[in-house]
Amino acid sequence: MKGVLGWIKSHLLIVISTIVILASLPTGWIMSSGWNEDIRDGQEKRANDAYNKIKGARVTYVIPSLLPGEDSVTDSRPPNRYVTEFVAAQRAERTSQASGIVSEVEGFNRRDHQLLEPRLLPEPENPQQATSLKYSMLAQVAGDEQLGTESIYLGLFSAIGAGGPPDAIKLATSIQDLRDREAERMLAESGTGSLTEEQQEELNTLLSDRRIAETQRRAKEISVYAGLESFDTQAFGENTTAVIPPMSRNDRGSSVAPSLSEAFAWNFDYWVVSDVLAAIDAANTDEGGTRANVEHAAVKKIERLAVQALPVEIVYDSGSGSDDGFGDEEEAGGATDPSVSVTGRVSNDAFDVVLVKLRLVVDAQALPRLFEAFAETNLMTVLDLDLTEVDVWNDLRQGYYYGDGAVMRADLLIETIWLREWTTPMMPDAVKEALGIVMDDEFAGDDG
Repeated sequence: MKGVLGWIKSHLLIVISTIVILASLPTGWIMSSGWNEDIRDGQEKRANDAYNKIKGARVTYVIPSLLPGEDSVTDSRPPNRYVTEFVAAQRAERTSQASGIVSEVEGFNRRDHQLLEPRLLPEPENPQQATSLKYSMLAQVAGDEQLGTESIYLGLFSAIGAGGPPDAIKLATSIQDLRDREAERMLAESGTGSLTEEQQEELNTLLSDRRIAETQRRAKEISVYAGLESFDTQAFGENTTAVIPPMSRNDRGSSVAPSLSEAFAWNFDYWVVSDVLAAIDAANTDEGGTRANVEHAAVKKIERLAVQALPVEIVYDSGSGSDDGFGDEEEAGGATDPSVSVTGRVSNDAFDVVLVKLRLVVDAQALPRLFEAFAETNLMTVLDLDLTEVDVWNDLRQGYYYGDGAVMRADLLIETIWLREWTTPMMPDAVKEALGIVMDDEFAGDDG
């Protein structure tokens, strides 16, 4: 026993370590069992939570609509690879279709509209020639007797078969010649010094028939009564564009070169008027491409054509070298405003809205065809229509013959839309600034 105690004393560190090891084995087993249980419970909880999330997961698949009034396709379901691939393909196809539609609408809106003087707009190719090009464009739009040029608007009216009634002076001269000849013949036949009541009545009937025959002949030669006199520069008050501009003059009475802003406004007016006249011509043309004469036309007379100016104020070049431009843009308030019109469309970042007022003498039964013609020609909508009676006999005395059908006087308000996607690149910087179109500083310049 003493030997054992002596060995223990001499090897005390080994004995203590052995006791500690032996004591820690059951303690470690007990503690590790508790840890394992905690870890297991934690892992099971996390696994169950993840499983429940996956089990309850739902994805909302959406295939967007393209057209107004068309419902989008929406479906909420658990994730599915095949459904995901199908919806992705459908969305890609729709995106492609939308891009195609935008391109088609832009081409439809632009039609064949070009700049009247591409060397001048949107910026002069040669600044030294800018002034002469401005005068050249003014002569092109308004006409210049000294240069022997006519207004381009005369070409627009001619292109739709428009014209005026018989020349009043020539018609009066013709009627007077006929009256003199017939009165002389009647007097010679009767052998008296004056016409009897019967002869006077016969002569009056003959002259009336001749007047009607002349107006009918003229009505067969043209498609619609219209000309430069149809333009109304007061219908929208101060916001009415002149369409055909006068020569601007400074305080000294000298002619003033138009600004780039002014030149663009003339060009824009030309686009608007050309579309309106093209729509009227379309209404007067049958499916076979034959243009009707006045007697059978849908639109027989254009009494008034007024164009609303872009929502900007032109500042004319005073000749002092100052910058030209437009005034502040009118408050648009978004793309639509129900208080404005039945469509609610107002000018915004995507397009400009320009109104047109028309007063027409129309075949009452052809109004639906006229409305269709506006929509088929460009982005134009009839916002308002007022109909009144026409005094056909009074108009006939002035040389206007409308045929035997029922006619009405129609006052129309037309909304025209102009997409900025194609108009903006043609605008001088001052016009862009006035319309609130953001420009890069490096491209901004003076409107000379």
